[in-house]
Amino acid sequence: MAKAKIYVGPRLPGLNRFSVFEGGAIPPHIKTMIEKRPAIAGLIVYVDELAQARLDIQKTGHPLNVFYKKILKE
Repeated sequence: MAKAKIYVGPRLPGLNRFSVFEGGAIPPHIKTMIEKRPAIAGLIVYVDELAQARLDIQKTGHPLNVFYKKILKE
């Protein structure tokens, strides 16, 4: 069975921060959002990486930080 994933980006209409995707399956409405805003995909990590991801989002220049800022600007 695939591992669960979690969205670590900012809240968006239809997608809350820390939404968990059981079995790593991304729902169709989120896939549609990713097509319009690809940075969302970069902010979906495995649940067991959550603690590190929360630290990495704060590091200027880290890919998670870049994706997070991109979402905020869109």
